[in-house]
Amino acid sequence: MHRRVHRSWLPLVIAALAVLVILPSLAGEADAATSKWQAKCAANVRVSPNTTSKVLRVIARGAVVTTVGSVSGGHWSTGCDGGRAGNLWLKVVAINGRTTKSFFGRSAVYVARGLFKAVPPPPPPPPPPPPPPPTPDTADLITNCAVRLRAGPSTDAGTTTIIDNNVVVTAADAVSGGAWAADCATSVSGDTWYRIVEVGGQSVNALYGVDEVYGATGLFRTAVTSSYVEGIDVSKWQGVINWPMVAAAGKQFTIAKATEGVGYEDGRYDANKAGAMAAGLAFGAYHFARPDLNDDGASEADWFVDTAGYQTGMIIPTLDLERTGGLTDAALIAWVKAWVTRVYERLGVRPMIYASPSFWTTYMGNTRWFADNGYAILWVAHWGVTSPSVPATNWGGRSWTFWQYTSNGSVPGISGDVDLDRYRFDSFDAVTYAAP
Repeated sequence: MHRRVHRSWLPLVIAALAVLVILPSLAGEADAATSKWQAKCAANVRVSPNTTSKVLRVIARGAVVTTVGSVSGGHWSTGCDGGRAGNLWLKVVAINGRTTKSFFGRSAVYVARGLFKAVPPPPPPPPPPPPPPPTPDTADLITNCAVRLRAGPSTDAGTTTIIDNNVVVTAADAVSGGAWAADCATSVSGDTWYRIVEVGGQSVNALYGVDEVYGATGLFRTAVTSSYVEGIDVSKWQGVINWPMVAAAGKQFTIAKATEGVGYEDGRYDANKAGAMAAGLAFGAYHFARPDLNDDGASEADWFVDTAGYQTGMIIPTLDLERTGGLTDAALIAWVKAWVTRVYERLGVRPMIYASPSFWTTYMGNTRWFADNGYAILWVAHWGVTSPSVPATNWGGRSWTFWQYTSNGSVPGISGDVDLDRYRFDSFDAVTYAAP
């Protein structure tokens, strides 16, 4: 086969590259893991994996590229790093943190592999601390209907306020008082009253200017004790939300939909962000993945980061993974890697992943690559069970961090159904974003 020597005329690579060309023999990707490589010498960036293809740019020694694997292509040889030759090329999707699509309008470009050295990934963060033991509090109660709270233990006492259904209150004790009767879930009657000192986690003194209020005992149920922190996730489908009422109902966090695909922003995201944070809830944002609409996970990640407006103190970003777009397991895994990697490049934090156990097992090959490579936070969606199943070998031994346990919950301040979630730990430190 005829061979010829090709030398680049560009000044930056006169001393670095002397490429020997044969006709390329293209093959599929040799490895699919997203990784970073650093240039050992100045290197040509080309439109395809052979030395006869167009040079788009020359990158300097020390530049870092993000790749999605290696491919076989045209033969190359170089004097870089003592001299090397081969036919493997790196498939590059970002240069120094900026996507090749934004540079060149191309989802990927190619560089000779021998001109680069692999950059070892940063060590994964330590796992979150173990959950604290449960601390039952038998004084916690939940309203079964709208309840009139009175100044004394009698229906003759004045009304201090009326609280909604499903509001958490704390009672110091129960006392005898005047007779009462009501239709509240069922027909109830009696003559005992709870002496209530907190509503929605706030003292009645702070709320109403009195030391205590009273509610008929038959209008409440005992709260199920739990070591978990309760929260919700929302989108435009919940409409206008009364966030102070949500906070008063004992919800401590919310994760709101920000974006979907490329170009779509949830119509209530900005209002939900402002309202939840003003009410004191821990707040985070999620992106609904649409690989069927755009095959570039990095582009969807860029749209999310540009739209969500991340700031210090928010819950880390989330990729909501519910659609495959018809991709194979391997292609979908690569797409998800591109999304989470791009968010990490842009924000400096590894996002969490939301998925159901069945989706992860069926369409993501039950891979534990993400759990083993620093993406330690799983938000698992498993409804109607007392404890969720956790894919990817119990997420690499870390288990779940957030759990969406129902899609048809009821929360004061929200009309209609809403997703209910739990957080497994008593501090949000491990899932709080800190801007670089």
